[in-house]
Amino acid sequence: MQQALKNPIATVVLGLAILGVGYRLVTDPLGLLLYLVIGAAIAVGLYFLFTRVIMKRAMMNQYQAGSNAASGRSGAAKGTQAKNFKQAQKQQKKKSAKNSSRRRNDANLKVIQGNKNRKKDRA
Repeated sequence: MQQALKNPIATVVLGLAILGVGYRLVTDPLGLLLYLVIGAAIAVGLYFLFTRVIMKRAMMNQYQAGSNAASGRSGAAKGTQAKNFKQAQKQQKKKSAKNSSRRRNDANLKVIQGNKNRKKDRA
């Protein structure tokens, strides 16, 4: 909070917000209360919508995608899944042919000779 007050723009915005709420409280307290209640109701509605509806759909989509992938691996492949599998294998072969030409050379490793006969002191 101390760092936010050091920023002059944040200080001005915070000061104007406090001034506006104070002015609204003095001139129209019932309007301020109504404004706060409506804002809270909208926030709760959006929270409920996001957590209950949208997240549930996203979780179901992830579950369905995972179950479809699992059923494809279990050996119960249907005609379309078999075709997709063959196409994926062809693409993988093409990629492996491209990657083999771009492989790096082996790393230059150097063996450092040391005293291999010395035993370590262990407790």
